[in-house]
Amino acid sequence: MVEGRGDYGAAPIVLRKYLQSIGEYRDILGSPVNVKGVGNVSKPGGIERFVSAVGNRPGCRGVLVILDSDDNAVCELGPTLAARIQDSCACPVAVALADRDFEDWIVASAESLDLGFGWSDTSRGLTLIEDALYPRAYTKPVDQPRLAAKIDLDLARGRSYSFNRLLERFDSLVMGLDLN
Repeated sequence: MVEGRGDYGAAPIVLRKYLQSIGEYRDILGSPVNVKGVGNVSKPGGIERFVSAVGNRPGCRGVLVILDSDDNAVCELGPTLAARIQDSCACPVAVALADRDFEDWIVASAESLDLGFGWSDTSRGLTLIEDALYPRAYTKPVDQPRLAAKIDLDLARGRSYSFNRLLERFDSLVMGLDLN
């Protein structure tokens, strides 16, 4: 599950890139479900309905929920959402929140993006990307997947605790699956 149209295209690219980096070449990812904003999952019954719908798809063996925390505290929002979805489906579920936005994960690998800026942990990724692309507008469904394909996973993991957490949670889901 992903939060928006840009994440819909970008998340599978990042996760497949990670799978290939660990030698897993089978296509084990299902099509993401776009929840269209963190507000749709944070309202009562919201995330529970989405996880239930995704987790009960035929062949589903695990659900990874990827959301932006925006300006919410990850240490509060993450555990709250995880507790709410614990019994929503029979398969394992993990929640991974970007400390602010998915773009912060992308920018954690700034040098690999070829956008002419260096990494800064104090600047918002979205702002850096928009400024670098100016005068052309940043279009999430087009640009976010394109930039996600350029992420240096090791570099981003070392700079972004929440990106590292995403890959750790994904890894624990994958390792717990019976893929035979």
